[in-house]
Amino acid sequence: MASVLDISAAKSRFEQFAQPLLAKFAESKIATGEQVTPPQLVDALRQLFLVLEKDVASWDPSLPEDEPERIGDLTIGLLLDLATWADRLGERPAKAAMEVVSVAVAAWLVQQGQPIHTLEPVVNGLAILANAEKDPEPLQSLARLMGAVAEAAATDYAADLESQDPQRPWRILLFNWAIAATRAQDPEQMRTAFAALQRYLPADAPLFFQEGRQQVLQGDYTPEVREIMLAAAEAAGHGLH
Repeated sequence: MASVLDISAAKSRFEQFAQPLLAKFAESKIATGEQVTPPQLVDALRQLFLVLEKDVASWDPSLPEDEPERIGDLTIGLLLDLATWADRLGERPAKAAMEVVSVAVAAWLVQQGQPIHTLEPVVNGLAILANAEKDPEPLQSLARLMGAVAEAAATDYAADLESQDPQRPWRILLFNWAIAATRAQDPEQMRTAFAALQRYLPADAPLFFQEGRQQVLQGDYTPEVREIMLAAAEAAGHGLH
């Protein structure tokens, strides 16, 4: 998990999957018009990674205070653009890789105490990482990161008027956070994630908790995990009446 969040490791992953994507784009002969092309995106991202790899304390002190926020958001936005190109070109591994790389940049923003404005690739990357994990310890780390990302993105997304759209990244993030916390059997993260669900998605939370109740009763979960889920399901059930 730690290596996934390391900027240098993320840069290496980016380079590994950028190469076949660039080759596929060159072969495609797609007429791009005024679109920003994959080679342009890759060049820009290489420059941004050089900045991200440096200690922020060593940055030019004359830069604006919000420069880390701007750099991080620009990087995630360009990774999203490159992932979109990868999807268009049928390079699914490259798309997934760019989304996982965006998680490292989001973690960097969290470490810098900066907000997260571009959420879609980060949510997709977190889901890829969570689906690949079965051990509780890395799942606990992922759940904590999901919570930190949710907190960093809350200013932009918590009042999202389209939160009922099942494909909205904010909605997906909150559900995945609660699922990862439960799979990790992490009581503290479960309570925090469940509270976020009840606060931000009150219309959807009851069904989630009722389904969670069935799962923990049938699965191999600790008594404390069962108790937390059953209590949440009971409280949500009362809220329906």
